[in-house]
Amino acid sequence: MGRDVVKVCVRTRPSAHFAQDQIVINQAANSLTVRLHDAPDDGLFNNRDNSLAFDFHHLMHNSSQESMYENICRDTVQGVVDGINGCIFSYGQTGSGKTFTMIGDTQ
Repeated sequence: MGRDVVKVCVRTRPSAHFAQDQIVINQAANSLTVRLHDAPDDGLFNNRDNSLAFDFHHLMHNSSQESMYENICRDTVQGVVDGINGCIFSYGQTGSGKTFTMIGDTQ
């Protein structure tokens, strides 16, 4: 993928409260599936699908800072150095690791 497109990348991390029975991460396919609570196995829940599937350009689970930079940020940073506008936007819940993703460990 070239530098002239918007890429949607997701970084997930395990935690003590990670919803392993509700969130299925497929790194090989860069996809994430969220299963809804109390949904029956027949595929529908209140006339809706019992799960939601999302595809991304990159999906990285429990990855290192180096891996994040090499796979996601390097092209954007090099573009900025070359004079091309670029933006790396980090979004998420408070305490979810945005600052750590952008700057790493402060120690």
